[in-house]
Amino acid sequence: MKKYKYILGCALAAVALSSCNNYDFEQNFYPHKVGLMAGSNRIYDRTTVELSAVENGTASIKLVANLSGSQMADRDYHVTIAHDDSLFNAYNKSNFDIDSTKFARLLPQNCYEDPALTGTIPSGSNKCLFDIKLKNLGTLSPDSTYFLNYKIVSHDASALATDNNKLGVKLNHVLIKVTWKNAYGSTAEGWNYQLVSSQVTNLETKSTTRPTNTVRAFPIAANAVRFLAGDEKWDNYEKALHDINVKSIVATIGSQTVTNPSAYNVTLKPFKQDSLEVEMLTPVSEYNNTFLLNELGGSASTNATHFKEFRLHYRYRVMKNAKQNDGTWKAGPWKEVMTKMRYQYNPRADKL
Repeated sequence: MKKYKYILGCALAAVALSSCNNYDFEQNFYPHKVGLMAGSNRIYDRTTVELSAVENGTASIKLVANLSGSQMADRDYHVTIAHDDSLFNAYNKSNFDIDSTKFARLLPQNCYEDPALTGTIPSGSNKCLFDIKLKNLGTLSPDSTYFLNYKIVSHDASALATDNNKLGVKLNHVLIKVTWKNAYGSTAEGWNYQLVSSQVTNLETKSTTRPTNTVRAFPIAANAVRFLAGDEKWDNYEKALHDINVKSIVATIGSQTVTNPSAYNVTLKPFKQDSLEVEMLTPVSEYNNTFLLNELGGSASTNATHFKEFRLHYRYRVMKNAKQNDGTWKAGPWKEVMTKMRYQYNPRADKL
């Protein structure tokens, strides 16, 4: 009896599978709708590009038009896109209301080249790509948020189908977030370097502080980052732009050192030439004006810890430190800095 039930069960299962093969798997259970790929809130943020690619003219991001449904397209679908600003304006309104000082910005026209504004989702596929070339990103403020806003203005599905597969209004717009990075920092993620074994000496008062906070590095060129000098900081958002401009240093990473293939020479300069003075000083011990890929620890049973480190010895003074009654600025004191700025990273992830 048990054997009979087993054989009957197998036969019924075979019939069910045969039915699925004949009907279920060959049908498109969901209507074909054309839309623009995006994440939450219609923002597409898989768009971080390398500044080295920007500078050599090969950087681009992809705008994706896709076709929904359980089956691939059985015909070509032609899609036309255009610029828009409705999502962009809604983003600023919902996040910052009327505080325009915090608004995101549309990417300037000189920083990108439009793709061909008409594309085709070919039969047998479910997407087409619009290639947007990026350029001149190093001229932008790394403190600001930049977007491109596109919308679909026409596609074939809306002309030939029922109400069930016409374009949904939630799918036809996208905000593309434009971010960039180099080997030392990123505008997509906060690369915060920990100050370790650091000291800042006021050369007028001879007082010394030992900061242990973090300093964020902002990529501004393929081999350069900007960070706040010494123990400087900005107090509140209203003063942030002034403080960033007058208190920031640019570190440019150059050639390998002669003695260590994991260390690279670093040169420093002011972010704004008329706002800060910077002088590199003679190396002292590990404060030798280098950028080091440092590997610590590790054994047969434990993994090594990897750090990116700036090891710097310099002095600086803020030229626009305090505003006088007559409108002029008073320079601040010279400060001598010996600092190790350390960021932990995973070298395997860098190669992905």
